[in-house]
Amino acid sequence: MARAKATGKVNQRSDQWIEGGVTTLVVSGLLTISWRVYTAGEIPFWSAWPGILGFAVACAGLIMIMVGVALREDGERPGPS
Repeated sequence: MARAKATGKVNQRSDQWIEGGVTTLVVSGLLTISWRVYTAGEIPFWSAWPGILGFAVACAGLIMIMVGVALREDGERPGPS
């Protein structure tokens, strides 16, 4: 019984990491796209902090997704009883 509860906690935690990562990725993508539309060729993308920040936040979202997938895989592996 305790093992089932522990496994459920790990799965819930991994789902939260994945959902947070997807949300972060979507929001950073929308912000980056809006920045590109706003500047519309006036400013090169990499010369201003919003472009760099959008890319960094998108990378953070991908890392969050990878952590969630790793937690999910750890929760599915049988461990010592």
